[in-house]
Amino acid sequence: MLTVCLPITLEGYELSVLDFEKDGVEIRRALISSEIIESVKADIDLENDKLKKYGVRNLEKKFQSISALAKDEAILSIARNLLNDQVSLVRAIFFDKTPDKNWLVTWHQDKTVTLNKKIALEGWGPWSIKDAVHHVQPPVSVLNSMVTFRLHLDPSDENNGCLKVIPGTHKRGILKQKEIGELVLNKSAVPCVVEAADAVIMRPHILHSSSKANNPSHRRVVHLEYSSYKLPAGVSWA
Repeated sequence: MLTVCLPITLEGYELSVLDFEKDGVEIRRALISSEIIESVKADIDLENDKLKKYGVRNLEKKFQSISALAKDEAILSIARNLLNDQVSLVRAIFFDKTPDKNWLVTWHQDKTVTLNKKIALEGWGPWSIKDAVHHVQPPVSVLNSMVTFRLHLDPSDENNGCLKVIPGTHKRGILKQKEIGELVLNKSAVPCVVEAADAVIMRPHILHSSSKANNPSHRRVVHLEYSSYKLPAGVSWA
């Protein structure tokens, strides 16, 4: 499935088209409505008492607007199509860059999932706990059965620290830090420039990063992860 991105070329890399299967990332324009955006904005911000107490993960359990967004049929149908199967929500996270919280993220892969309990699964580990939830690194086959939706509530470009990706790096499996460094030096990074209501859809283990905003105001993103992987009986995504 092909979707139009920005008509830019970086060091010979054609950015007019990004393909989820080939590149591990694509951009869907105007995926969510202005009504949904305003509903989420009204429901959640970094000063919300729920976020201060419980953190910015597992939002579908804390905010009705996020729960509704995660169940939106337009999003679920895309996830099912891309993964060729029924899907379940793995987790929901909220990001924002503001003058008080202007952060950066170095180049990395998202390579953990959340489960309702810790059990012995071959090839799964190490384990950790964040926000009272079990996190674990699964085999790469599990990551290959996942898709991430980054739903933008505000426009995002390089000036306010948009997401950057290196297409195709999801095909290299789980990378060591030295391998990440070499890829960053030798491959072209793509800035995912989007408008409010657009979605960046990507494999979780594609290499990605974001810089601090040059002029921070808001760069609000709802991050939803889905998986078609069938967990053992009694185990569920947290």
